[in-house]
Amino acid sequence: MTESTTAAIPTRQADRIGEIDIIRGLALFGVLWMNLNSNAEFAVPPQVLAALPTAGLDRWIGLVGDWLAQGKAQCLFSILFGFGFAILSHRAEARGVDGHALYLRRVLILLVIGLAHLFLLWMGDILHAYALMGLALMLTRRWPSRLLLILGLVLALGALTTAIAWYVAVTPRGSPPDFVALQAAGTARRWPIFMGQDYSALVRELWIANGREFYLTAIGPAFLATILGRFMLGSWLFRQGWMQDTARYADAFRRVAPWLLVIGLGLAAVTPGIELAGLRLPRWSQIPRTLADEASQLVLALGYAAGIVVLCQTTVWRRLLSGLGAAGQMALTNYLTQSLVFVFVLYGLGLGWLKYAGPTFCLALALVVYAVQIVISRWWLARFRFGPAEWLWRSATYGRWQPLLRAED
Repeated sequence: MTESTTAAIPTRQADRIGEIDIIRGLALFGVLWMNLNSNAEFAVPPQVLAALPTAGLDRWIGLVGDWLAQGKAQCLFSILFGFGFAILSHRAEARGVDGHALYLRRVLILLVIGLAHLFLLWMGDILHAYALMGLALMLTRRWPSRLLLILGLVLALGALTTAIAWYVAVTPRGSPPDFVALQAAGTARRWPIFMGQDYSALVRELWIANGREFYLTAIGPAFLATILGRFMLGSWLFRQGWMQDTARYADAFRRVAPWLLVIGLGLAAVTPGIELAGLRLPRWSQIPRTLADEASQLVLALGYAAGIVVLCQTTVWRRLLSGLGAAGQMALTNYLTQSLVFVFVLYGLGLGWLKYAGPTFCLALALVVYAVQIVISRWWLARFRFGPAEWLWRSATYGRWQPLLRAED
């Protein structure tokens, strides 16, 4: 065994940044919650949701979800992915390992997992997009920090805004953009399929929906570019060293966290506020609204992260948030498990409760599922070094079985 191979070992438990696991755990819950909401929006006809006995409460819970979590959890996850890329590259090179090859194997394995998840189980998969943009992120490894920051901001804020501006320019007045019309038709088509028991029909629909309604429209490529921008910002944050020594920068986090939260919540209130007020704005207003939404997702995600860092400076809060850290440390396992649970609970292949999936039901289901995942994650990590999916992913990445039991650490 060569010296470089010997050095290619995964991150030790002692090297983990506890705040990062807790932040990832918070993001994981937000993704779980918003995945349920989005799946209902893309699969349940509006008249079915309107007829629910919880319809009145659903409106308010839906608005709160849009305000606090929609897009923000996914943004936070994306920033963490870019941060993790920088950590892996930095630590591998510090050990004299070819970090480029190690990262490439890791991302390609993630791509296989993500594509299988996307086309065989869950239309809202994000792993394939992370893997694809993770490959693009490799090109930025030697970029100067200023370029990483500037281009990251341009993509994170401007990619989707530009796509919406294009739709505003080319869509005839009085007509919805083509992706909106396609998604509306897709909802009607998906409803009987998802409520049925034909798995092959479900798989066909996943291929159709992800292609025709997303990646073959301007929204899909813009979404990928947005993810890449957020990755770049996460990589830039690693270079600043703030998260690697939070105690040293604790005062700065305390100063900046309230501003990020207030500004982020203010920007995030724009779209729900317009909807709540029932305002009918000119079509071109969608452009600044999209920019405000993208900015709110970025600023509020950073505000959540900074707030957790501030809370974690006290022993009591760190202990109270440790459950999020356990779930975050097993994020891949928990993310994939969530999809299995949701397909069983919601679709006709299982309980068929999709017909109840208004925002109230989705929030309740998200809370129950995540609480169980925290309990299981705590139990598992007390005995094992990694979650099951993380262990398999790491073993494949490093080309040999990794020690799993805590006693082997």
